[in-house]
Amino acid sequence: MAVTDAVGVGRGDFRRFWVAGAVNRLGSHVSGLALPIVVLAAGGGPGTAGLVGTVGAAAELAASPAAGVYADRWPRRTMLVGSALLAALAMGAVAIGVATGTVPLALLFAAAAVEGLATSAYAAAASGAIRAVLPADNPEAAVGALQAREQGAQLVGPGVGGGLYQLTPWAPFLADTVSYLLAAACIRSIRTDLGPVRAEAAAAPSTFRAELAEGVRYVAGKPFLRFVAVWAGGVNLVLGGLYFFVIVVARLRGSAPGAIGAALTAAGVAGLAGALLGPALLRRVRPRVVVIAASWLLVAAVALAWASTTLWAYAVMLGAVSAAVPVLSILFQSKAILGTPDGLQGRVATALDLSSRAAGAAAPLLAGTLAATLAPATAAACFAAALAALAVYAAAGMGR
Repeated sequence: MAVTDAVGVGRGDFRRFWVAGAVNRLGSHVSGLALPIVVLAAGGGPGTAGLVGTVGAAAELAASPAAGVYADRWPRRTMLVGSALLAALAMGAVAIGVATGTVPLALLFAAAAVEGLATSAYAAAASGAIRAVLPADNPEAAVGALQAREQGAQLVGPGVGGGLYQLTPWAPFLADTVSYLLAAACIRSIRTDLGPVRAEAAAAPSTFRAELAEGVRYVAGKPFLRFVAVWAGGVNLVLGGLYFFVIVVARLRGSAPGAIGAALTAAGVAGLAGALLGPALLRRVRPRVVVIAASWLLVAAVALAWASTTLWAYAVMLGAVSAAVPVLSILFQSKAILGTPDGLQGRVATALDLSSRAAGAAAPLLAGTLAATLAPATAAACFAAALAALAVYAAAGMGR
């Protein structure tokens, strides 16, 4: 194959990979809004609806370490297609149950658990495969497109899900089923070998525990990966806490739920803009300058917004934070992907993701505690101080 043909195949394969993830995530956000409503319709209470969601999230989290190991041992294309088909089976069963009026709570719990397991396997295999399809001439733009895909699906999915549910209750789950089937078809059409590299996989430790430990040691032994793990965990903790804190404080000050939702949506749009514009910024400005400027923008946004008590001042603050974080994420993620051997991509990505999500899970508790014990201005100072510490840490990390 000529070099120009190989480049064309690579870019086409990245587009297929992007589309597969886009329809996958969009479908999940579509059904994610409808699932608790169906639980309530099936006779469950609010606690049961929350428990179904927790079961799915817990299954995904619990399976992540194993999924990361197998993504570096098994053919990733097979793992991606198989997990998408398994999730399609789970959501298809829910669609049929809702359509026929026979949807016991046990089915909803089982479907949530199966989808969580499948999502974990898909995410690990996709993280391992990214390097194979990433355009070598502009990896930041490709990573930015992946981040924009996530932001866009999160913005559009719930609205589509609500509209489909109004049309007929089983439609969101049928849409999710079709999205998984489309994702599997897109992955099947990719011509690039998604790995893992067979020589590296064959040389890997032979036991599950040894392979898992190897991935953890690799992250711990690389200063930049350690930096990314700490930075991502810290940002998720602070950003998640800010979102929750704004909701609580705005509501206590009398803001209507609809206005709060609109403010958060505006922040989400800013995050999408940051993901779309970040690669162009990174091409024009030296990475270290971007890191320092964006990090201190976060500090300034949080410190200044609390001089006002209006909801839209909070929205501007969240918008600035939401726009800046994707730019830094694109830079750090692209460097981590390109600097990790193919045979460790799945385990490294899983380790970084777990550190990020574990910290993010504590965000609502942190924000709730601050809201209950401190004045808003004092709490804002705490968030700003945490972001300042991350800004210093980020500048030091980029200097290595």
